[in-house]
Amino acid sequence: MGHRAASAGVEPVIAFAGCGASATLAAVALLRATTWLRLSYRIVLFDEHGRHARGAGYPASEDRRLLDAPVKSMSALPDRPCHLMEWARWRGLACDPGTRLPLAVYGDYLAETLGATASWAEPHATLRFRSERVEGAVLDGDAAELGLSRGTRLAVSAVVVATGDPRDHPPPRLGGTAAGGGTKGLVTCSRGALITDSGAASRRVYALGPARHGHRADGIPQIRAQAEELAQRIADTVLRNREPTA
Repeated sequence: MGHRAASAGVEPVIAFAGCGASATLAAVALLRATTWLRLSYRIVLFDEHGRHARGAGYPASEDRRLLDAPVKSMSALPDRPCHLMEWARWRGLACDPGTRLPLAVYGDYLAETLGATASWAEPHATLRFRSERVEGAVLDGDAAELGLSRGTRLAVSAVVVATGDPRDHPPPRLGGTAAGGGTKGLVTCSRGALITDSGAASRRVYALGPARHGHRADGIPQIRAQAEELAQRIADTVLRNREPTA
């Protein structure tokens, strides 16, 4: 039998504000970390432009511009460093560990890897895309409430802000959290949980990638490491209702 978060009377919902590479890597990591536990929950990924999995960084139109790093550094799966190369070869592309693929091809890879991981995780965990912008989030006890661009609201068990560089894409307005946001990024603990007004790490609001204050621009390898840590924290503190560690 699948498990549910003890504090939730219904199936938990994990929302991602933004659906580029950061959100995709975290969603993949979360699905992989929880499927063997048969945890029942939903992931909802929001991108107002419908660029799900690609975001602004890997658009389908960029078929000439190449990745900054070779494929040996760009796998979505940390335990399978050759995964991207194997995928590219399966697609009929000439590829070795030092190849730099076009941005559009990497966007295809992210989208297909997310889709395949979601299919593998069903029926326990499910994945949905919504072409809306998350404009704000407010902590509400054991949940958070999102304000969406079409004027609706959505109660979620947790929200991950993955909106990219705050200088280009300001994060949603977040109530009940410490100073941060704007062009400086969001203040988090080392594992991505936002710091609340009381100085504690939130169990409901998280940030990932360039949206985090002090994020080092090391690209996919750094974001992938953040995604793995964040996924484990959400699995433990939100979906399994354990006390968080530092």
